[in-house]
Amino acid sequence: MLPVITNFFETYNTYFQPIFFLIAWVFLGLLLSTLITSLKDIKKRGEIMHKIPCSQCQYFTNNYRLKCTLQPLIANTELAIDCSDFRSKESL
Repeated sequence: MLPVITNFFETYNTYFQPIFFLIAWVFLGLLLSTLITSLKDIKKRGEIMHKIPCSQCQYFTNNYRLKCTLQPLIANTELAIDCSDFRSKESL
């Protein structure tokens, strides 16, 4: 069976080369598309994470056990972006 397959590929190699060439470029395009999409998602997530104001709040303890004395469940999460208890450390 193997000689039949190798003979087939040797005979029709000139027809398969353009097809394999296109398949390789399609895979490369998909790889680049996935990479670009991933980088956009990482940038978007980073921008959201930088909007979290907890580290500048006077109630932020910087202790891993109790990050915030008033809102410990939402401290350092996206829910803390519009925290009603936020008070700047500079307002002391």
